[in-house]
Parts: sequence; C-alpha cells; structure tokens
Amino acid sequence: MEVCFVEELEEKLIKALQNSSDRTLLQSDLWKSINSSSREVSRALARMEKKGIVRREPFTGDSHKTYRVILIKKEQKVQISDVVWCSCFTCHDLSRCGMGQPISPENCVKLSMSLRNEFAKHQKSEELKKAAFSEKA
Repeated sequence: MEVCFVEELEEKLIKALQNSSDRTLLQSDLWKSINSSSREVSRALARMEKKGIVRREPFTGDSHKTYRVILIKKEQKVQISDVVWCSCFTCHDLSRCGMGQPISPENCVKLSMSLRNEFAKHQKSEELKKAAFSEKA
C-alpha cells in the first residue's frame, strides 16, 4: 500500500471523527462514510491506534459487533512557554524578516543572542544535573 494512500486514508478518518458531534463513530459507519472498504479502514485504524491517534472500544448493537472509534485529543508537542524566550515573538522587525528581506534569521543579532542565552541556560542546567547525580553516587 502506498504511503500517500495511507496518509490520505488516515486524514479522511481523522476528519470524519472531528466532524462527529462527540469525536466518536462506530467503525461500521466510519468506513461507509468515507467510501472505503472495511478491511482498509480496519487496518488504518489499527495503525492509528498504535500511534495513539484513536482508541477503539468493542461495541455490540443491533446484533452486530463493531468498535466505537474515539479520536484522542493530542496535546501540543510544543508549548508556548517552551519558546517564549525567542526574541522573534517581541521583535518589531518581524514583518520585514525572512529570506530576501532586509532582516533575516540567518543574520539577526537579536535571534543569535536569544539562542546563545537559551543554550547557556541549558548547559548550566545539564551541569547541575550531572553534579547532583555524581554527589548521589
């Protein structure tokens, strides 16, 4: 199965679940709603379940067994507090910044200083962790 098809199918499944009222659908209804085979959808959902995108719970209704598919809300991998130190967020020149612009991330003194300061904090934190670990040992 092509990677593009797999990603496209997973995207369709996610959209169908997002459009449902409670972010859940029965698997038997899901494959019909996106015009795909039950086999393809079942395999895609198994992959998505392993990735932590959906959860499937057994469901028996009207004498047929299926699964209730629940879209799991993913937490952001990057929180704003993780990057608030970056000078770009408060820079007055941001609208003029970019490749081919008068100001560029490649030559921005403010960004370079922000990165150096954050790196120094990180290094110091790592040194403190190592010192604390070596004292315990």
